[in-house]
Amino acid sequence: MPFQTLREADGGLPLEVRQAEGRAPVGELIAEWEPRPGNPFHGRLLRTGRTFAFWASDAGWYVVDPDEPSVTLTASGEGLTLTGEVRMFGVPSSLIALERGDVSMHAAAVEIAGKAVVLAGPSRYGKTTLAAAFAAAGHRLLTEDMTRCTLRGGASVFPGPAVIRLRPDVAEGLRTQGLQTQGLERQGASRIVTERERVFVILGGSLRGSGEPVPLAAILFLRQGADQLDLQTVPTIDAIRDLWTLTFSLPDDASRGAVFERVTDLVANVPVLNLRREVSLETLPQVVTRVEDFVTSGSHPLSR
Repeated sequence: MPFQTLREADGGLPLEVRQAEGRAPVGELIAEWEPRPGNPFHGRLLRTGRTFAFWASDAGWYVVDPDEPSVTLTASGEGLTLTGEVRMFGVPSSLIALERGDVSMHAAAVEIAGKAVVLAGPSRYGKTTLAAAFAAAGHRLLTEDMTRCTLRGGASVFPGPAVIRLRPDVAEGLRTQGLQTQGLERQGASRIVTERERVFVILGGSLRGSGEPVPLAAILFLRQGADQLDLQTVPTIDAIRDLWTLTFSLPDDASRGAVFERVTDLVANVPVLNLRREVSLETLPQVVTRVEDFVTSGSHPLSR
């Protein structure tokens, strides 16, 4: 299949991905994502025994078998679009990560000095824009929407698809600030494609890198409205609560209980901080520098 955003990695459990024609899957509806103002995406998740079927309004059906593990994509006249490829790393991939004992959260992640930093927050909090600014500054993007973490062998982040999706107005704003044309392209963005009202920056060169897990240095909750940059440690109970709201789980007690335990373990092993900042394109370079200093300073527990 013509994947455009995969990274190479050795070892690990192989995932079989195939494309097939057929009728829309049937099963029990267990979750639904309704369109919202500014976000027309509509999704449904069905379950039949141990198998799941996820429908995305902009990509079609994905049948997921977490035990095999495999993902089967519904064939379409367009073939595998960039949107369809990236969607596979959302809910379908999270279902498999859930079976593996990992945590998937609504967050971006970047690599700074060989360590992963998670940028967590709900939609419209600037995760992708900030991640693009880090990439423009020469840091590797690990994922821009759904971040998968594991505690096996130490807390780490698995890199996702090597692509950044931007709204056209944000992409234009980054160009105006000189972040995209002077940063991303110089650092190795292989090409820029517009699809379904999104600008896809497909990363290559040093910004793509491998798919090997990266040690997790910190989780930063993005907060709005600060007059000046501020990084403050989050109390444990608040960190668990806020991270839980961003974490993927199935709507049943067994799944929720297992994921809650994983979130608790993650908070116990990784520094969690609030990153308060003014949300604007003009302040992005200062935010990047502040986080760089935090990760590389001698006071940071994972910088030693």
